[in-house]
Amino acid sequence: MQMQDTEPVGITFVSENFSNSIDEFWIIIKPEIMINPFDFISVENVRNTKTIGIVKELKRIYFDPETFSKNQYFSQLKLLMNKDEMLGDGLTVAKIDVIANRQFHKFQEEYTENDSRINKPPKKSKNLSINMPVQEGKLVNFATAEEVISSLGIPEMENPIPAGVISMTNDTQIPIDLDVTYIFGPDTTHVNATGISGNMKTSYLLFLLQVIYQKLSEEGISIILFNTKEKDLLYIDKERDEGFTSEDKHVLDLLGLNLTPFNNVKYFLPRGKNGKPNSAHVPEKNFLTYSFELADVYDRLELLFSSETTLDPQYNISSILNYIYEFWPNLTQGGNSKGDSNKIATWTDLINFNEYPEEVVTHKTTLLKFQGMIQRFRKPSTLFVDKKVTSTYLGREIRKMNKNEVYVIDIARLSTLDEQAFVVGDVMKTIDEMYSLGHVDTPDAAFGGDIEIDAEKVKTNTGMAKKPKYIVIFIDEINRFLPHRVSGINNFGISTSNRSAVAEELFKTLITGKSRHCILFSAQQFKSQIDPSVNENTGLHVITKLGLSELSSNSYSMIDDATKSVISKLHKGEFILVHPAFRHPVKITIPKPTFKRP
Repeated sequence: MQMQDTEPVGITFVSENFSNSIDEFWIIIKPEIMINPFDFISVENVRNTKTIGIVKELKRIYFDPETFSKNQYFSQLKLLMNKDEMLGDGLTVAKIDVIANRQFHKFQEEYTENDSRINKPPKKSKNLSINMPVQEGKLVNFATAEEVISSLGIPEMENPIPAGVISMTNDTQIPIDLDVTYIFGPDTTHVNATGISGNMKTSYLLFLLQVIYQKLSEEGISIILFNTKEKDLLYIDKERDEGFTSEDKHVLDLLGLNLTPFNNVKYFLPRGKNGKPNSAHVPEKNFLTYSFELADVYDRLELLFSSETTLDPQYNISSILNYIYEFWPNLTQGGNSKGDSNKIATWTDLINFNEYPEEVVTHKTTLLKFQGMIQRFRKPSTLFVDKKVTSTYLGREIRKMNKNEVYVIDIARLSTLDEQAFVVGDVMKTIDEMYSLGHVDTPDAAFGGDIEIDAEKVKTNTGMAKKPKYIVIFIDEINRFLPHRVSGINNFGISTSNRSAVAEELFKTLITGKSRHCILFSAQQFKSQIDPSVNENTGLHVITKLGLSELSSNSYSMIDDATKSVISKLHKGEFILVHPAFRHPVKITIPKPTFKRP
C-alpha cells in the first residue's frame, strides 16, 4: 500500500446554504489540490474520534470574504495556502458522505528521569459508535489505507479473495478483499456485471474467476464458462502475447497475486457439418465436439420450447412432452410393446411417431405443431443427431467433472437463440440433478458395471474425493436466457410474464446457489433487460460506464444519485463495486488479463 502526503487538502465549513449533519458535511478544497469523487478523506471529530468520508460532489461557490472572516475561515484558509496562492472570487467545495467514525489516540509525551522526552505510540484504533456532525474549521486530509479499509467495514477475513485496488487521486493504492462467504454464501452469493460494451465488464469477471480458481484450488473448485462471443473464451489456457506493464505487475504485487492462465481446461465445441466443430476457433488440444441424441434429452424436451408454446391450451404441447417422458423408452410405433423393431429411439422416429392417445393429442393440429417444431431444430442444425459418432453428450461430461477443472462450452456460432438456450438449460438442469442426487458418482458410473463394492472405496477413490466443493457458472449476455418479463395476457389467456423452461433452470441456481456453493457469474449491457430475480439474488454488483437514462431505471435503486453521476463518467477499466459488505460503493481497478484474448 502506497503512502500519501499528509499535507491538508482543505477545511470543514458550514454556512446558510451548506450545513453539516451526521450523514454528510462540506469542505473547502485548498487551491491547486486535485481531488475527485470516490476519494476518501479523514477529519478529526469530537473526543478523539476521526470521521472518514468519501467525496460525493464537487462544485464552485461564490467567495464572500466578510462571511468567511466572521466565521474565522479566512485565517484558516491562509494557513492552507502557500504564499504564492491567492483566493479569487470563488471556492471549490466538496460534499462528503460519512462512511464511519473511528476512535484514535494521539501520541502522549512522557519524560524520563533526565528530562529527555519520549513519545508513546497511540493505542490501536477501533470503530466507535458515535454520530456527531463534523465541526467547522477542522483540517481535512486524504485518508490512509488503514482508515479506508476500516471505514468500509471490511473485517479480518478468514478466506480473503482479492477483488481489486482502490486508486485515490493522491496516488494511494489500497487492495480490497472479499471473503469467500461474500461470494459463495451464506452471507451473499452470485456476481453480476453490467455496462456499455467495450468497458471490460467481462474482463473483471474473468479476473475474479482467476483469483477464485487460484485461492480455492486446495478445497476444490470447478468452473463452467459459456462462450457466447466468437473466440472470446477459447484461449484462456494460453499466455497473453504482449508482456505485462510495470503498472500491471505493481497491482498484482499489491494484491499478492501471481496469476497464470487457467489450467485443466477442456473445450466443448458444437458439432457442425460432417461432424467437424462449428466454432470460430478450434483449440490445438483438449477439445471435444458435443451433440444431442434423443435418448440424451428425452426428459427435458421442454427446454426447446418457449413457455407460451408449452402452456398454450390450443396445442397442449406439454401433454405430449409429459407422455414421452413417462413412457420412455417403451414408446413403439404400431402398438407392439414387446418388439424392438418399431421402438422410438431417434429424432427421426419421434418426428414420424403419431400414435399418441386421444387424451394427449386431442386435435391433429396439435401433433402437426409438435412435429413441425422438432423438425425446425433438425433441419438447420447438426446439433441434434440420430446417432453420435465422434461427439459427446455434455450432460455426461458435466457429471464426470472433477475439482479444479475448467469447462468452456462454446455456443457462439449456434444458428439460433433457441439452440443456445437449450445448451445452457441442459447444462443447468444437469447440475441441478447432480446436487439433488448428492453430487457424487454412483458405483455403476464409477466402475462401469453393476457390481457390489465397498462404499468407502467409492467415496475415497472415485467419488466425493474428486468432486469440487465449489462450482461457478459464467454466462455472458444472460439477458438472452433470462430476459426481463413484461406482464400481460396474450390472445389465449396465457400470462406473458411466465419464464421459459431455460430461465427456470437459471432461476433455480439463483435461489439454491447460496446453500449449494454453486454460484452464477453473469454479465449483460443493461440490468433493465434482465429478469429482476438476477438483481434480487446478486450479492456483488460490478458496474462499468452506463448512461443516466439506463441508471434511472428501478434496476439501480441500490445506488444513490451521486454515484450514478460518477458511473456515467467512468473510464475504460474503472469499476464500481456494490456489495453489502461495503458501507459504500467503491471504485476499483484491476490488472490486465494474464491469458490470451483474441
